[in-house]
Amino acid sequence: MHMHISRRAVLAVSSLVVLAVALTGASVSTSAPTKKPPPSPIKALTKSLNGLSLKARRAKLVSLAKSDPDGATVNVYTSLSKLVVDPMKKEWKAEFPDISLNVYRGSSEDVTARILAERKAGTHGADVIETNGTNMLFFQHMANVAVPYDGSPYRAQIPKEYRFSTFTADRIEKFVVAWNTNLVKSPPRSWQDLANPKWKGKLAMEPTDVDWFAGLYTYLKQHGGPKGKPMTAKKVDALWRAIAQNAQIINGHTTEATLLAAGQVQVVVSGHAQSIEQLQAQHAPIAFKPFIKPVVERPQGVGISYRLPHAAAGLLFYDWLLSPAGQKILQQNGVEPANRNFPDNAFSSNPKTIRIDIRPIVSRYQSWSNKYASFTRLGSGG
Repeated sequence: MHMHISRRAVLAVSSLVVLAVALTGASVSTSAPTKKPPPSPIKALTKSLNGLSLKARRAKLVSLAKSDPDGATVNVYTSLSKLVVDPMKKEWKAEFPDISLNVYRGSSEDVTARILAERKAGTHGADVIETNGTNMLFFQHMANVAVPYDGSPYRAQIPKEYRFSTFTADRIEKFVVAWNTNLVKSPPRSWQDLANPKWKGKLAMEPTDVDWFAGLYTYLKQHGGPKGKPMTAKKVDALWRAIAQNAQIINGHTTEATLLAAGQVQVVVSGHAQSIEQLQAQHAPIAFKPFIKPVVERPQGVGISYRLPHAAAGLLFYDWLLSPAGQKILQQNGVEPANRNFPDNAFSSNPKTIRIDIRPIVSRYQSWSNKYASFTRLGSGG
């Protein structure tokens, strides 16, 4: 059994690859936009908030949001799981009963496709965009999608490497190898184990995980050999070919996790720990410990849209999501907050973890995308 990539997801990822081509040779190794952005639609508002205490800032944003002629509402586009969005909406309503929270929730590919379609049409939609950091960085270099903004007082609580000029990490995505405990009695212990032909047709790989692949491929070249010594590119390529030949190609991490729990695949190669932990809480027979190392970590970001119809409510939600209240909601529902004061207990053993530096990956995205595709097309359904 395998799942094909949706047409909309293909269009979204293709758009990113096209953008990568356009950015080739441009300076995308830093977090600054490559083109001059249009005038900020929140400049006057943010200036009026300068110097206010947290309490006064919140009160002013609430008052302005409630008096917005376009309605007391905030539109958020996010790739957060429904299992997180529902309690988030409940908590928001309790704190801000007079400001409606409208959420468009989809995969990161679907969120990206919708943002790009609205950008092309010039239509208004999202006040706030929340999705994976790689896509947020692409939006940043488009220069007219996400507003350069560093004015939230809660931004300082996020690690510096996860603060960008047009977005801030609100959560951390950790990629883990996971397996069905009913079907796998002797789980894999290394990436080399996954290349064993005994796993033929039993693995699952996600076809759009270009950034995860780039980070892990680079790590294996540097440290994948015996005792952490380098591996040649030839050996790394051979390892990936063998893993991919054992895999079904399945689009969507939630889908992967669900099929894993149902026993339709035995091992997920790049599972989202968030999805796995949520199913574990429902007593699904799945696990990711002992860890296959390294665990790969990527920032997920939140930013303000240039075409936001509700400026005050947008900034209010942005603040709230980065605040202890918003970060706690993420943690309570199986998501690791970017604020390090809210650690994920599932990773309390501190397994070897690599943090993806998305800046150089975006600068070579077309190359990495082509290389990953050269392996995934070897899998079932690839």
